[in-house]
Amino acid sequence: LLPLDAPIQERAYIAPSKTSRKVLPQAFVNRLSEEKLAGVKRALAGDENVDDEAEELARFVRPKIMTKREQNTMAARRSRQRKMEEKAVLEEERDALKLRVEE
Repeated sequence: LLPLDAPIQERAYIAPSKTSRKVLPQAFVNRLSEEKLAGVKRALAGDENVDDEAEELARFVRPKIMTKREQNTMAARRSRQRKMEEKAVLEEERDALKLRVEE
């Protein structure tokens, strides 16, 4: 497990995963109209033929997406850490009970 304070690693997918194909998370998609959504997706993908409003929205949305992904990564790390700690406690209890049964 990575420590909680470790930097978030860049993703290096061998093949495109379901989440790596998403330009925008679903929460952002639900908030935008279809016209704005299409423009923002093109702007985030690097298309040069987008209007100023879409480019501005992309500049506004990009840091929010990164913040959300960082929060999700940190929550996943905390969850994994908590599960490992709970598992260690249960294994200690199991070992103690095994010793007690053997005695």
